[in-house]
Amino acid sequence: MTRERIEKELSKVREQLAKLRDKQKDLESQLQMAEDAEKMRFIEKNKISLERLILLNKVSEEEIAGLLRKKEQEEKQKKQTEREAEGHE
Repeated sequence: MTRERIEKELSKVREQLAKLRDKQKDLESQLQMAEDAEKMRFIEKNKISLERLILLNKVSEEEIAGLLRKKEQEEKQKKQTEREAEGHE
């Protein structure tokens, strides 16, 4: 293959990649919209109020924070136990 031909092929591939990236962004956007619509249908079907959604979100955030604190404590205890084991050797 000549240099010019390789450059031409490379240019084509770059164009295809750009089109695929655009298509990926579009599909990701469509997927997000579909997921949002699905969530809205669920909320409407179950007649969940905005106040309840806010409360559920707050509870979820608090649960996540609690789990993270618990994990940090477990890691600290594990490190402390390892240090104590090393000290006894």
